This record gives sequence, structure tokens and C-alpha cells, in this order.
Amino acid sequence: MPHPYTNSSSALADEQDEKQSYSHQEFTPVKEQTKDWHYATEELLDALPRIWTRGVLYALLGFTALALPWSVLAKVDETGDARGRIEPQGSTQKLDALVSGSVKAVRVKEGDTVQAGQILLELDSNILQTELQEAQEKLTGLLNQRLQFDVIKNQLQLALSVQKQQNQSQALEKLSQVNQAKQDLEAKQSLYNLQKLEKQALLNQAQQQINTSHNDLKSAEGRLSIDSRIVDRFSRLLQDGAVSITQIDQLKKEQQESKQLYQKAQSEIKQAQLRLAEEQSRYQATISQLESEIKQAKLRLQQEQSNYQSLLQAGKLAILKNQQQLKDLQTQITTLESQIAQGRSQITSLRLQLQQRIVRSPVNGTIFELPVSKPGAVVQLGQRVAQIAPKNTPFIIKAQMPSQQSGFLKVGMPVKIKFDAYPFQEYGIAQGKVTWISPDSKVSQTPQGQQESFELNIALDQQYLQNGSQRIPLTAGQTATAEVIIRQRRVIDFVLDPFQRLRKDGLKL
Repeated sequence: MPHPYTNSSSALADEQDEKQSYSHQEFTPVKEQTKDWHYATEELLDALPRIWTRGVLYALLGFTALALPWSVLAKVDETGDARGRIEPQGSTQKLDALVSGSVKAVRVKEGDTVQAGQILLELDSNILQTELQEAQEKLTGLLNQRLQFDVIKNQLQLALSVQKQQNQSQALEKLSQVNQAKQDLEAKQSLYNLQKLEKQALLNQAQQQINTSHNDLKSAEGRLSIDSRIVDRFSRLLQDGAVSITQIDQLKKEQQESKQLYQKAQSEIKQAQLRLAEEQSRYQATISQLESEIKQAKLRLQQEQSNYQSLLQAGKLAILKNQQQLKDLQTQITTLESQIAQGRSQITSLRLQLQQRIVRSPVNGTIFELPVSKPGAVVQLGQRVAQIAPKNTPFIIKAQMPSQQSGFLKVGMPVKIKFDAYPFQEYGIAQGKVTWISPDSKVSQTPQGQQESFELNIALDQQYLQNGSQRIPLTAGQTATAEVIIRQRRVIDFVLDPFQRLRKDGLKL
């Protein structure tokens, strides 16, 4: 009985020969290789024991019966690979160098978590530190000089205040003396007027007394003349015996009385004249004395007034001198304050320049990009030195997919993400989806040459990796491979693809 496998092998060989008869002569070497393979398989099967041959045949038939429906029904994901890294979604804090210089120290590295105000890197600032120290020392000297000027100013202000008080006190004292001299003059003038009136009254009274005495003298003289004539007439009559001696004696007695009155009147006139002369002398002496005192009082008043004006002028000059000293000092203080302001402005500018040489993080976040990572590097004004992803900013994957794999790429397609830092066999695969695809491809240089690729953004379902009960947060800058599930295909399609390509393109040598 012929071997069943031999028959099947022979039938297969006949079928292959029949197919090969329709092929072109250029495939002859392939045909010969195929025949050699069939012959080797047939010999191997013939060499097996019969029970093994049947077992293998049954196994192949069973596998084919199971695999063929499975390959038709089962589907697998067809993916396109894209390389990328984690970046923050939306805007990031881009830090540029505010000044040029060499890097003195780098305090962080990419992926580090930083706090607002934390130092990222420092530029060399030895020259600025020296200038700042010199400016501070100069400012200290100016401030000390300012304190000395303040002391002098306080002393001058105190002297000015004392001078004003002294001027006021002396002016009041001198004014009091002026007023006293004025009052003394007024008193003497009043006394002069009073004494003049009194003395004038006494003179008038003495003159009146003289006038009265003259009147009495005239009256006594008239009476004496009458009495003398009567005595002479009666004396002649006595000789004639016309009158008695007694009458003559009586008349003589009256004559004598008239004579005494006349003499008395003369005496009173002399006394009145003496009294008038005496009163006139007293009047002249008193008036002269009072006029002299008034003159002295006027001179004293003029002297006091002159002293008062001199005192006021001297006090005013002293105040003006102090004020001029204050003014000159204030000018020096103003100049000094200008220098102090310039010094402070210079220190502020130097401190600002020092602050500009220290790059700090403006926000809480993660170092996403750090172009300058080593001390000694030279940075230019405006050069990018760091890029920070703000805290709590969601991460996305920015990746590039070769254009050959992007034919069925669409927004919303699911993505499997494998992070280079976390082996997927241990940490698993992260899930995501495509949220954006660049409208045009970009050409990039690779070790294999120029390659066209599309940029795409991939949103992460979770911002961490789950390893058992442990959550590992993702950080910006981590690289990953994103497998975009472009479509699902049947397993049998992968088996049939080579034959379909062979049928379409033919066999290429």
C-alpha cells in the first residue's frame, strides 16, 4: 500500500509542475528550488515511522482546521510608530538670557521640579561684585558725610534759633530803654511846661504886685502933696491966727502919715521889683535847667534809638550770616544727596544686573528644556537658557511619524505609549489618543538620510504610570515610542499580503 503522505506529496508535486508549466522561463531557478524542497520534505516524511507520519498529518489537519477560521475571524492592530517626548500642553515659561556672559554654575537639570524663585543657573559676576562693593563703600562714605552735614546743620539751626531769641530779647530790652527814655523826655517836657506855667504865674504875680505898689505910691504921693499944701496953707493961717496950733499939729500928723504911706509905697515897690527880679532869675534858671534836662533826655532817646537800630541791624546781620551758612550747607547737602542718589541708583543698577545674571524660575513647575547644562558655556543676550512647564499643566506627547506609516492616520485614533525610562514589560503601556496632526510633512535629517514625517500631538489618558499600587508621575522631557493604532486587520491578511504583492508586482530578483 502506498504511503498516504507520499501520494499527497506526489499530487502536490504534480500540481506544482502543472503550475510551473504556465510560468515564464525566467522563473526556472525558483521552480528547481521548489522541487528540491518538496523532495526533501517527501524524503523526510518517508523516513518517519508510520505512526509519527499519521500523527503529524492529523496535527497539521487539526491546526489548519482551527487556524484557518481563527485567521479569518481574528483581527490584530496595525500600528504606526512615532517617536516623541513628553511636553506640557499649552504655553511654557521660556527664559531668555537678559545679559551676555559665561555660565558660572548650573543648579538644575532637565526634568527637575522647581519652585518659584529657585535658582536655575548663574552667570559669572565677579566684576559686578567688585563694582558693587566699591559703590557701596563710596555710598557709605557719602552717608557718613551726610550725617556730619546733618550735625552741622542742626548746630547752625540751633545757633540761628538762639540768635533769633537773643535778638528778640535784646530788642525788647533796648526797646524798653527807648520807651523809658521817651517817657523820661515826655516827663521832663511836662515838668518844663508845668514849671514854666508856675514860674510865669509867679512873675505875673510879682509884676501885679509892682503895679499895685505903683498905684499905692501914686495915691500916697497925691495924698502927701495934698496934706503938704494944706499944712502950708494952714501954717500961714496960723500966723494970721486964723487957726489953732492943734489943728496945725493934726494936719502935720496927717501929713506925716501920708509921708509914711508914701515911703512905704516906695519900699513896697522896691521889694516888688526885687521879688520880680528874683522870680525872673528863678524862672530863667528853672527854664534853663529844664531845657538842659530835656535836651539831655532827647540825646539819650536818640542814643537809645540808635542803639536799638544798631542792635536790630547787628541781630539781622547775624541771622543773615547764619542763614547764608545754612544756605551754603544746604547747597552742599543737595549736591551730596544728588551723589547719594546717583550712588544708590548705581547700586540698584548693579544689583539688577546681578539679579539678571541669576536665572530664577518664575513659577512652580518642571524643567522642560535646559539648553545650557554645563558651567563655562557662554550665553548671548536673548539666548534661550531654560523652558519650564508650569505646575499642574497636563502633559502631551509630541511625536513624529514617518510619512510611510501615516496613510490612515486620523485625529482621535487610540495610541499605545511605551516610555523609554520605564520598560513596558514591568510598568505597562500608557494609553492615549491623537489630538492633532500637522497639515504638512517636514523633512528631517536622520542617520539613514533625510526622512519626511508628520508631527502629531497625543493626549495621555493618565498623567502617571501605574505599577501595582505605586503611581509614577510622568515628567516633561521623557522620550517614548507611540504606537498609533491605524487600523485592525485579519490575521489571514498578513499571510496573503506577500502573495497579493507577488501577484501585483511580480517576483523581483
